[in-house]
Amino acid sequence: MSLPPKIKDKQGLESYGGSQMWLPDAMLLNSGCGIIAGLDAIMRLKGEEGMTRDEYFERFFDAKDYIRPITVGKNREPRKLFGKEFLGSFGVSAGRFRKGVRKLGAKEGLKVRIKPFWFKWWEKIPKYLETGDPLVMLITAPFNNVAVETPSGHKTMCGYHWVTITGLEGDTLWVSSWGWRCKMSMKELRRFNVILHFYSVSLEKQGNIV
Repeated sequence: MSLPPKIKDKQGLESYGGSQMWLPDAMLLNSGCGIIAGLDAIMRLKGEEGMTRDEYFERFFDAKDYIRPITVGKNREPRKLFGKEFLGSFGVSAGRFRKGVRKLGAKEGLKVRIKPFWFKWWEKIPKYLETGDPLVMLITAPFNNVAVETPSGHKTMCGYHWVTITGLEGDTLWVSSWGWRCKMSMKELRRFNVILHFYSVSLEKQGNIV
């Protein structure tokens, strides 16, 4: 299992990975989850277990130049698009994530391999977690949103969201999201109209899992 880095705030409290919710920029707050997932993966591959939030901010703004969201104009104020709030970004696509993480890894002196998988993912997740390499998931469910539950029990319904997978126990998938150890229902994730993409992020020398 690969745990996300611990980011400490000014009071010394530790998060469970990074969070776009810390950002003052509304557009990045809305679309920064893919950048966070990629940055956290690179940090773990480098053996960086944590840092202060200010240090993490510096790394984030560097990472966003490599893992780039799809943006429309320079708008930062909410406006309606197809009846929903739009902040000028569609988030990080699967293709941009893979390309951006490899480029960010190269910049950090790493040769990164990103292995996608879909078929029988519920059986493969435990095998990938055993390697200790970061495991990332993209949720695409615009018509049948799935819940990400925080430690307080609050559920956020997500239609497009990147998370880092950290554990699987029965029907519960544990993930790093918004700086918390959150949980998701495997039953919900396996519903019709929920499209999932999984990526194992490793160093090039690592072996393959079929």
